[in-house]
Amino acid sequence: MWTFTKSLFLSLQRPVFLYLTSVAFTLMGICALLVYLVEGGSNPQIATLLDALYYTVTIMTGVGLGDIAPMSTPGRILSMAIMLLGTAVYVCFTGALAASILEIELSHRK
Repeated sequence: MWTFTKSLFLSLQRPVFLYLTSVAFTLMGICALLVYLVEGGSNPQIATLLDALYYTVTIMTGVGLGDIAPMSTPGRILSMAIMLLGTAVYVCFTGALAASILEIELSHRK
């Protein structure tokens, strides 16, 4: 078990995980800025950039707490795009993690 855990932590240091992490955080920042620009003036729930970031992170990760909701049509369209984008990013994370686990299993069987 320890060998597997150690190998897994080593595989998380691969460039693909660093790349995916930087892409995910960059997309969250850009999407939060877009949400703030689209909804900031018309939605009292999004008063600051931190509110927009909180909203973006919750919908991008699939949590979607529902305490903040878009009020305008462009905001709703943007939210749908962010949801799909978040799904794509986390599917990539899942695929990379699964590939790493399979590599670890294959190397331990040899």
